[in-house]
Amino acid sequence: MFESRFSGFTDFDPIQHAKLKTIALLFFVGLATAALCTRLVWLQLIQNNFYKARSLENSTRVTFLRAPRGIIYDRHGNMLATNKQTLSLVAVPLQIEDVDDLTRRLSRILGSPEVEVREKLLKAQESDSVLPVVLERDLDLKTVSMFYDQQLFLKGVDILPDISRNYPQSELFCHLLGYCGEITESQLKRHPERRMGDVVGQDGVEKYYDTQLRGIDGEQRVRVNASGQTFSRDTAHPVVTKEAQPGLPVVLSIDMDLQQAAAEALGDRHGAVVACDPKTGEILALVSNPKFDPNCFTRRITPDVWKKLNAPDHPLFNRALSGFPPGSIWKAITMLAALQYKVVKPDTKLHVSGGIALGGFFFHDWTATSGLFDLVKCLAWSRDSAFYQMALHMTPEQIREWGLLFGAGRPTGVELPHESSGLVPDSKWKERVYKEKWYPGNTLHMSIGQTFLQVTPMQACRMYAGLGMKGKVPDLHLVIKIGDRQIPPPKQETIKIKPEYMNVVSNGLKAVVASGTGGATRLGGVEVAGKTGSAEAPPIGSKTHAWFCCYAPADNPRIAMCAFVEHGGHGGSAAAPIAKVVLERFFGKDGGGAQAAATAPAPKRRRRH
Repeated sequence: MFESRFSGFTDFDPIQHAKLKTIALLFFVGLATAALCTRLVWLQLIQNNFYKARSLENSTRVTFLRAPRGIIYDRHGNMLATNKQTLSLVAVPLQIEDVDDLTRRLSRILGSPEVEVREKLLKAQESDSVLPVVLERDLDLKTVSMFYDQQLFLKGVDILPDISRNYPQSELFCHLLGYCGEITESQLKRHPERRMGDVVGQDGVEKYYDTQLRGIDGEQRVRVNASGQTFSRDTAHPVVTKEAQPGLPVVLSIDMDLQQAAAEALGDRHGAVVACDPKTGEILALVSNPKFDPNCFTRRITPDVWKKLNAPDHPLFNRALSGFPPGSIWKAITMLAALQYKVVKPDTKLHVSGGIALGGFFFHDWTATSGLFDLVKCLAWSRDSAFYQMALHMTPEQIREWGLLFGAGRPTGVELPHESSGLVPDSKWKERVYKEKWYPGNTLHMSIGQTFLQVTPMQACRMYAGLGMKGKVPDLHLVIKIGDRQIPPPKQETIKIKPEYMNVVSNGLKAVVASGTGGATRLGGVEVAGKTGSAEAPPIGSKTHAWFCCYAPADNPRIAMCAFVEHGGHGGSAAAPIAKVVLERFFGKDGGGAQAAATAPAPKRRRRH
């Protein structure tokens, strides 16, 4: 009984046992095979693109493809700003390891202070950018040679082809075009879409139209070795993954030939020359002295260059857009105001002399010659005592009104940054700024372009364009074409003024050149109308600022201009001859080239007279 009950436990079947083991083994083998197949399918098919990209990352690097900035032309198609191929030293943020060692080596190669190099490397590292960050651009051959000698020890940096700005005319258009430079930290904060090392317009037309000129950078992949360095140009074969979009070309109204004439006439003297088409407001020439070479900003600025740029004569200072006391060029405005407010009539004659007394002070004329002068002769010979008499019966607000109408004390509309508004004061302004009332003597000084008055050469050019156009004052502008889009001239401002009043002033300005203080600008065959000015300015004892403003031909002007020489002396002897050179160049052109409408080719206290 006992044996029969437990017989099932004691009998062992080895065959059955082997079958069970085989089944278990096959199950586990099948499970493992299924898992392996699943993994292979996952890696080879589903994750194929991911690992292919990772593999590509190990042998290639994403780098920028710099978009060429738009070329800037003058009205006749002459290139004023273009681009050139260069080499730039770049850092690859994710590959930088030993900053200290890299700083020491790069400092010796670049000839830059270690502090400066370290700062750039740390900024690049902090950017955590996938794309390279430019450390130094426009490298010379010596620097490139030294780099490749040390390349094995320079992990995280490389040299790549790049594009930099080039100004073929060097200093000739420096204040007009401005310059390009590396983006600043404050600019990066305002434009987070840009990146460290980007080049942007920093002044002039380059800054004003930076958005249109800069284009959109592309991207490409280049093969790199195990150290992350690019292969030679022959074996790299970069693959473009995003095409660069070039910036738009810009055509300016400037005439390069007229610009050269103005620059040569001004010479080395400090000052400015501005010429425009009075009908359209198109600027034909804009020169400011001293000058600088905008090409110096395309590379690292050396201490010697920095010293020149920050010299006491302020070469970066655009005198064409800066305010100065206008002196006697302002007298045309005073006379119009006096006529408008019936202080004088067109046939009025005034007794001129060595000056007038007022409130215990004597206000001198520039000459003691006395006589009875009509208004035309008063303007022709710039007689201070005549304008003092007009000012005795006017308020500063009345003179200011006519100055503002002709464009003084407000921007001209020109597409340049940092334009001064100048200053045309009145009694409220003086009370607000100086905490004192306006005295009658202030009005006398204001009538001859002194006191607190400030007018820019650009505004003076606009004022005389408006006088030449009999009260039609143009807004000045530089750009006539962007890409394929023609830019229409802005509308003129029309001043309501009686023709008989305007004729008196026009005849006076003609007489300035024909028989008065501006005789140095007389031209054969072309009648010129204009006004000289010699304005007192600090420091005490220095020469006066010399001015000459004009338009020609007098009855149908095609050009208006202002010549200004800082502390140049008398307007008739220092500034008027400059204007004559420009006028001769303008009217000497075959077919009036400078005055033709632009269709540029599609680019592939003493004297006050």
